[in-house]
Order: sequence, then structure tokens, then C-alpha cells
Amino acid sequence: MSEEPKLSMNEHDEPVSGNAQMPVGVAVVLALLGYIGCTKVDELNANFASNVHFPFGSPVEVASLAPSEEQLVIMRGKALYAKNCMACHQANGGGSGVNPPLANSPYVLENSERLSAILLKGLGGPIEVLGKTYNGAMPAWESTLSDVQIAEVLTYIRQEWGNSASRITGEEVSKVSAKIQEQGQSQPWTEPELSEAFSAE
Repeated sequence: MSEEPKLSMNEHDEPVSGNAQMPVGVAVVLALLGYIGCTKVDELNANFASNVHFPFGSPVEVASLAPSEEQLVIMRGKALYAKNCMACHQANGGGSGVNPPLANSPYVLENSERLSAILLKGLGGPIEVLGKTYNGAMPAWESTLSDVQIAEVLTYIRQEWGNSASRITGEEVSKVSAKIQEQGQSQPWTEPELSEAFSAE
């Protein structure tokens, strides 16, 4: 019986862990990149905040650039005015000739309760503003706008077109609304009724 030929499987030894080291140049580059990255994060002090993007360095800086609450009130009031009031009182607050002006108007700048009452219930019949008599009709807004929205649009017109008067809040408008209900006023105001219920400040 002849012996079977031995086949060579060309097998290799099992791999073993060696002592190969990373080239010094590569290690230096990686260390340098890590250092630069950490330094940049430290400079920004952003802690990877999602609302911080170049060129701003921190959430505090971003927040400082946001509009203040007073500015937001004016912005919302301006939008409400453009949608609901501009057609009659014009973009410049000067009135249309048929409707009275809001710029420099005593009805805007003086008694804030009286002004709130006008928007809540509306106004009809002749009214004198800055020496001129107007005989139009203004609708009531109490069913269309919230007390906060009324306050915002009033604050806007009291601080626009050269006007300079204090802010009106939603709470103040609500108090005026309650006062009107106690008085039993259900129809749009006339000028004599306004003068009796709300004197000028």
C-alpha cells in the first residue's frame, strides 16, 4: 500500500499581540488637534448649547440679543394695529380725514381707562379731536380682541408717531371692562358719556 501524499495547507501561526507603537508624528498631531478643540470650546463657553451658533459665544449672549418683553408688546401691538386699525387711522396715525388722528391725540395720551373703554365698547357720534370735529363710528373690539391684545395695541399707539405715554396692561383693561359692566354700558360710547364716566387725567 502506497502512502497518501501529504498536502501542504500553507497554514500560518496564530496572531499574537505585538509591541507596535503609533508613529510619534501622528500622536503629536492628534494631541495638538485635541488641545485646539478643547481650547475653542473653552473660549466659546457654550457647552455645546443647541441655541448657540457662531459668532455668538454663550447662551447668555444669545439671550441678551432677544427682544425685551416691552419690545415684544410693541411688536404685537403694531401687528394688531396693521390688521384692525390702519384702514381708518392710517399707517402714520394721522387719521383719514373722516376718522380722528391718534398721533398727539389727548384721547390716546391722557386717561388710559377712557382709551381702554373706547376700544372695548366703541364710539359713535360727534367727537372733537385737536380742534376738529369727527362724526364717524368706531366698532367695539371687546368680542374680537382679548384684553391682552387690546392692551398691546393701545400701548403701541401710545408710544408711536411721537406719542410718549405709559404702557397699558391686560389686567388694566380687564378692570376697565369690569367697571363698564357695573355701569351698565352696553352700547358704543358718545363723547358726553365718556366725559362723564372717565375724566381726563
